[in-house]
Amino acid sequence: MKPIVFFRKFHKWLGLIIGIQVLFWAAGGFVMTFFDIEEVRGEHTMAQPVAFSLDDGQVSITANQALQQIDFAPESITLKGLLGKPVWVATNKEQQAIVDATTGKKLSPLDKSLARQVALADFSGQGELAELTLLSEELGEVRGKGLPIWQAQFNDSDNTRVYISPYNGEVVARRNDTWRVFDFFWMLHIMDYKNRTDFNHPLVVFAAFLALFMTLSGLYLVIKVVFLKRKRTSTPKT
Repeated sequence: MKPIVFFRKFHKWLGLIIGIQVLFWAAGGFVMTFFDIEEVRGEHTMAQPVAFSLDDGQVSITANQALQQIDFAPESITLKGLLGKPVWVATNKEQQAIVDATTGKKLSPLDKSLARQVALADFSGQGELAELTLLSEELGEVRGKGLPIWQAQFNDSDNTRVYISPYNGEVVARRNDTWRVFDFFWMLHIMDYKNRTDFNHPLVVFAAFLALFMTLSGLYLVIKVVFLKRKRTSTPKT
């Protein structure tokens, strides 16, 4: 079999096998460059965090006093701000707890009232808080963020959802309809149809390998058929 015949068949069958995935890669790349990443992350509806000051003697509870309010051995304890007030956040590899640095009251896990305040303080978009739910089952859009987790659903035009950890009071994720579109094409792009996080697993590596050979075989055909053939036909006979 002549090399050019082999490469024509090779290129054709590779195109049939990998062509749809190449289309998904192109579509995913277009979508990921089309959307503003700040809009995807929900940062355009994020309010400026409320600052707290230590100059007015707000902190009346020491770290050691705060540790007495928790029932696990922390690896670290940090003074942070929560809704403009200082709190102690104790942490180890598996657990976290919040203690009010003014009153010494343990605030974690956050109750619904406090979670609502955190959600409202974080959101600056055009909409109202429509629903607040403590989730005990993992959702795909907050995979790996831990459970339970508070979900604050707003009724703005992009259906913004704010997720709050009940153990450290932090907003751990912001999601919206734009994020869902982005995430769907991200899944197609990296070919991780379950977790949508692994972009160097064997399937995508194998697909990239096939796409590379399809490109190289196509390049060979272009050089062989277009450039070399043109060169031969332009050579004068003697």
